[in-house]
Amino acid sequence: MTVTIAGQNIIGGLVYVGSGLLSASQATVEPALIDPRLPVDMRRPDWAGAGLDYWPSYSSISPQCRAAYLAWLADGRRHPQVPIGYVFLYLYGLERRVLHDLVLDRSSAAQELSAIHGEVRRLLAAYGRNNSFRRYAGQLEQVLDVLAITWLGLQVGAPPAPTRDSPPSLYLRAGLGTFAARHRPVPVDWALSWIRSHPDYYPRTAATRCANEFDALFRRRYAAHHGDGLVARPGRKELSLDYRPASASFRGVAEITLPGIPDVLTLAAPTRKLVVLADECTSELEAYSRYLGRTPDGQGTVQAQALLPPELVDLASGSAGRAVAWARQRLGVDEVVLVAAEEFAALISSPGAKPTKKDTIALTTLLGQAGIGVEPDPRLGGPVPVSGSVVLFAASGGPTAAASDAYQAATLLLHLAAALSAADGETSEAEQRHLSDHLQRALHLTPEERRRLHAHLRWLTATQVKISGLTRRIEGIDENQRVAIAEFLTGVAAADGHISASEIKTLSRIYRLLALPPDLIKSMLPDTRVPPPASDPVTVRPAEPERGYAIPRTPFISVEPSSVRLDQAVIAAKLAETARVDALLGLIFADEEPAPAHAPPPVTDPVAGLDGRHSGLVRALAGVEQLSRAQFEELAARWSLLPDGALDQVNEAAYDLTGDPLLEGDDPIWVVRHVLGEMLT
Repeated sequence: MTVTIAGQNIIGGLVYVGSGLLSASQATVEPALIDPRLPVDMRRPDWAGAGLDYWPSYSSISPQCRAAYLAWLADGRRHPQVPIGYVFLYLYGLERRVLHDLVLDRSSAAQELSAIHGEVRRLLAAYGRNNSFRRYAGQLEQVLDVLAITWLGLQVGAPPAPTRDSPPSLYLRAGLGTFAARHRPVPVDWALSWIRSHPDYYPRTAATRCANEFDALFRRRYAAHHGDGLVARPGRKELSLDYRPASASFRGVAEITLPGIPDVLTLAAPTRKLVVLADECTSELEAYSRYLGRTPDGQGTVQAQALLPPELVDLASGSAGRAVAWARQRLGVDEVVLVAAEEFAALISSPGAKPTKKDTIALTTLLGQAGIGVEPDPRLGGPVPVSGSVVLFAASGGPTAAASDAYQAATLLLHLAAALSAADGETSEAEQRHLSDHLQRALHLTPEERRRLHAHLRWLTATQVKISGLTRRIEGIDENQRVAIAEFLTGVAAADGHISASEIKTLSRIYRLLALPPDLIKSMLPDTRVPPPASDPVTVRPAEPERGYAIPRTPFISVEPSSVRLDQAVIAAKLAETARVDALLGLIFADEEPAPAHAPPPVTDPVAGLDGRHSGLVRALAGVEQLSRAQFEELAARWSLLPDGALDQVNEAAYDLTGDPLLEGDDPIWVVRHVLGEMLT
């Protein structure tokens, strides 16, 4: 369509031309109407826009402004430097057509909406650098998207980017309403835009500081919780779009009601489900977020990756990827391999620096996710490997939150047994297998615990095993329990039919460790003496003169000191009977009375951004100066928390708030009073 005005050929239509057309409010002449009767000064076009009002109207602008406006229209409405008022004047006509004329008569909507939609997008691309124009034209584009779905029945496309605008995006609300009206599940990207744009949801720091990780975790958890998507039940309230046009033609807000499309964004039930999911994702990212708060450029480090939920861990790149590649290369096709502790430490600490317990736990956690176990493992009470050796082994999964009683017993007995077996300076490979195999069968360990116990033994035998340092683990064991342990270890020592002087010395040290009298060793030793051989030949029958062979002397049998060789038949008497070993474990670990079950944690007000359980733990420290490790573990258990994780999370929150930790030391643990005061105020 072409129209000629004042000698300017305007091609492409999309403009109002004529006279007498009233505005949408019926109060004035339509601002976008081009009246050919009005004068145009083509000799002096106002390309600076000096004669334009804030809300221009073709009927009221100067002849010079009309000349510039018509020339811009005739030139294809594309000149990049044109005053933005002329572009707005053209936009007024598009708004009127969509929000007024087509609302009254939709007979031509199918043809016109597409053309107008394309023109608005083109204008945004050309003039969107102007903030005001971008805002108004962007809203019109959303309305066109909405009408394409609701009027023309087109499929819902990609969601709008999340914003904190109020009211929320028109297209977001219409898209969600359309899913509900058509009984279709809300796709994950729409659900994410929904919760991020909801006016009543206020994301916590972790969701904003770690926005990419939050979005990725939300997508995974949304699929896990809701499958193809949440299906919102339509409410009775129909969606009404309150649109504030740029044009003065409307005198305020233009309201469009979309029949049959519910306003899902205001429904409480589905929004509540998304809030719960978003809070879950945020909580999972809090430790990672606090780490990045202290180390902004630490995203790819082992320490940062270990704090991420398992779904987000990237084991193929960054420091974590290098650590996993190193471990896989060292392990190769073997089930168990011994590596230098210095190599292991270099993956998480700078040259010459010793790795911390927290860093070591981070690395072992990541390797566990890659199917590689580490011994010793600080998560299960092992030391931080700063020298000597570390054992890598194939593991289908990481350890449980805490070692089972059976596994704890196995490592304690194995430590003592390995020290005893190595007392003569040598522990053979066969002996290693024997010790671990019998413990694995006798103590009813899970397959994962069996693999780990074998690796732990490999580490013990590669390390200078010491029985010092075990005093704390044996404290609290009564005399009967200690005698049972002593009997077990004495049986191991005698399993090869010979007890060397060095083994006796080690047994004596263990008995002193168990506070048992050394004389008790003799009563527990089996009789391993061999009867002396006969000095003369043994008479079998009276001698008779006949040809034959002389009866040989019985050979002399002696037991020579040698390296430890365990007799499976003897050791089986100590370990193969499952019921007896179970009784030993029960004796070692059973309490005199069953421990009372912890009551459910009470509800408590949040402290320093912590969740209810961690907040309750912090509030329980009021009035406490210090507490032992055992007392802290009991307090953590009362709130259903793992001690080390609770210690880290509470201290992270304290760092964020005050710059100092709340809890210091290992045993005892000191409460920093001024930090506690700030957290509780």
